[in-house]
Amino acid sequence: MLSRIAVPLLAAAGLVFACGPRTPSPLANARPKAGADKGITSHVMVDTANGSVRFAIEVTNDSPKRVELRFPDGRTHDFSVLTSDGREVWRWSEGRLFTQGIQNRLLDAHDSTIYDERWTPPAPGRYVLVAQLHSETHPVRQRVEFALR
Repeated sequence: MLSRIAVPLLAAAGLVFACGPRTPSPLANARPKAGADKGITSHVMVDTANGSVRFAIEVTNDSPKRVELRFPDGRTHDFSVLTSDGREVWRWSEGRLFTQGIQNRLLDAHDSTIYDERWTPPAPGRYVLVAQLHSETHPVRQRVEFALR
């Protein structure tokens, strides 16, 4: 029953995120990065419009075969924000509880999955986003610099 509701809601959320308002807004992007397997790439986006910040990491299977993303627990991804001098000011997973069960996600050939979150910044400044996919089979970690005015 939960999957009947969760899957359409997640698909709608991804569509809203991907097709949301496109007013001129500062964006920071990281170029696609190859993961542990040559067929896995990731793309990180930071959108700083409207007073809050949206982060997304898209993981794509560019190979001709299906791949398995295996996670050791319920935490599939994480985002952390650092100041320009390296001090952590926010971590998405901080204070959250995650299941202890192993989980798997299959990505068909040329398929993608997106993980996205929001952050309300404490003050303007220069920051660094560290986006991570916590897969044991295809780990990804990317950094993107961005500024808030």
